[in-house]
Amino acid sequence: MTAWCGIASFGVLGPYFFEDNEGAAVTVTSERYVAMLGTFCEKELCRRGIDPPSVWFQQDGATAHTERASMSVLREMFPQHVISRGGDVPWPARSPDLSACDYFLWGISKAEISSVSLEP
Repeated sequence: MTAWCGIASFGVLGPYFFEDNEGAAVTVTSERYVAMLGTFCEKELCRRGIDPPSVWFQQDGATAHTERASMSVLREMFPQHVISRGGDVPWPARSPDLSACDYFLWGISKAEISSVSLEP
């Protein structure tokens, strides 16, 4: 399972699962990450009445997140508000401040897997 989630004072965005057309997990590439940002993240913020440029966007330093194409989209969506390796505010690798998303996603993942029937 490959998932993305956003946590903010206004609530939780996601989770968003990176899957192919058959529902199988896929590796997050810069192209897939950029697609998720445009088709899910930005639309979900707007649906909630939140202006994306007013949001501070924090992410880890995964290669797909920090490639030029990804950072270009992030800088356009969240001008001067990107907290990341190579962002407007540098963020150290292995920062414990990103663990909230990890803990939330583990709970959602466990619930999702528990609800799936393994019988044919």
